[in-house]
Amino acid sequence: MPEPPPATVTLRVGCAQLARHGQDRALVDSVLGLFGVFDGVGEFRDSGRAAQLAADVIARACREQPLAPLDALVRGCEEADRAIGATITGATTATVAWIIGPQLHYVSVGDSRLYRQPIGGPLVQVTRDEGEGNVLDNYLGHGRPWPATSVVRQRGTLSAEAGDRVLLVTDGITGDFAPDLLTPEDLAAALTGPDPQAAAEALVRVARKVDDRTALVIFLG
Repeated sequence: MPEPPPATVTLRVGCAQLARHGQDRALVDSVLGLFGVFDGVGEFRDSGRAAQLAADVIARACREQPLAPLDALVRGCEEADRAIGATITGATTATVAWIIGPQLHYVSVGDSRLYRQPIGGPLVQVTRDEGEGNVLDNYLGHGRPWPATSVVRQRGTLSAEAGDRVLLVTDGITGDFAPDLLTPEDLAAALTGPDPQAAAEALVRVARKVDDRTALVIFLG
């Protein structure tokens, strides 16, 4: 793929996980600026493998395909959907952010979430859950008929400025039902310090849902 433009901000990254079922995966490529969280769907036998396959296929698409960044992310999700459905009895969510220069490109499938906190502003949920509670109506992989249109319903590009903070989490962090739910204020409280790794670890500690937990925190600038 073409060389990305020079970065206008530096990236500091923290990633923390707690494994209970072995179905969460994280994608961290600080050189490329590519980050993602993946949560295997528990009803399927090989969903941990599905999550890893999705991370690998999407990363390869972004590193190798001569496409614009957002197009490469979408293509990666579509290829991962087909690869999982054809080879593994499993399914997974996928929420991925690619930070290049002054832009953050993102895609989301399922109920893992992307949040962004601009400097001096509140934490804002960028993606929406595709489903209700712990029941999904969209995911990558087994058991979902391949649609005529893309599996990627959520995609977009945001500005990426020095001072912004970006958060990617699986639902083991955010929860599905009361009393497990964390509010945006709960999440933002973990992001107040200067260290993204400490923030990611704090999110794993304060989460209430009994599930795999993955928190990926990026500080820009």
